[in-house]
Amino acid sequence: MEQHRDTLKALFPVPDPAQLYRPHRSRQIGGAALCLLLVAGLGGLYAVDPGWQQHDYRTVTGQRRNVLLADGSRIQLDAGSHLQVRSHLRSRRAVLVSGRARFEVAPSRWRRFQVDAGPVQVRNYGTVFDVERRGDRSEVRLWRGKVGVRVAGRDGEQDLQPGQQLLAGTGPVQLPQPIATGSGEWTQGRLQFAQAPLGEVVRSLQRYHHGAIVLDEPGLATLQVSGVFDGDHAATALALLPEILPVAVHVRGDGSVHISARH
Repeated sequence: MEQHRDTLKALFPVPDPAQLYRPHRSRQIGGAALCLLLVAGLGGLYAVDPGWQQHDYRTVTGQRRNVLLADGSRIQLDAGSHLQVRSHLRSRRAVLVSGRARFEVAPSRWRRFQVDAGPVQVRNYGTVFDVERRGDRSEVRLWRGKVGVRVAGRDGEQDLQPGQQLLAGTGPVQLPQPIATGSGEWTQGRLQFAQAPLGEVVRSLQRYHHGAIVLDEPGLATLQVSGVFDGDHAATALALLPEILPVAVHVRGDGSVHISARH
């Protein structure tokens, strides 16, 4: 009620004092009508689920950030990420504009927590999960609890169980898959890959490297990479690539790193 005081005042203005001095029965009828209007107004507010607050959270290259929400939910943003959190009367909503985030949602029986990330919408009431947005593709990883994932252009929800991940984009939606080993350790700055394409590895390291990382030849993006890298020392991780792949790494004067095939 306190949060919507101004809205209620606008919907139900206090009558003129002269109108308050009416016969007893009139006051009863007027009071009953006012109560009905108040209940209807609150019902309308609940039905449309109005929002009253929005916060933007961003991280720069190499920065991770922890966010504590008013309801007790916790969010950890990966480097180079942008998240909007919106408070509504009967829901809690977040929009992952870019990057990656881990959500540890405080349970609520009547206020669901919803995350929009491009082609996916994640709905839950209390759980722990990651959402990563890569342009027109998004991936959801569930660590604890249960979530329902809606994918743009498809009916119904796809339920995930702990230990499952779902990748969705412009193409056909894949079935849930087991979470890759080590994929949750980014919260400690460790980036672990198991037979991951070099293009994906470069994208992850780019969040922690201030200069651009460029693959000089498109075909290099499909090379498979396995290993554990320290995201907080991305330059060192890039320097190690020639030891595990047939590539050469060159650092330019502008700070950019170019990866080319080794001949």
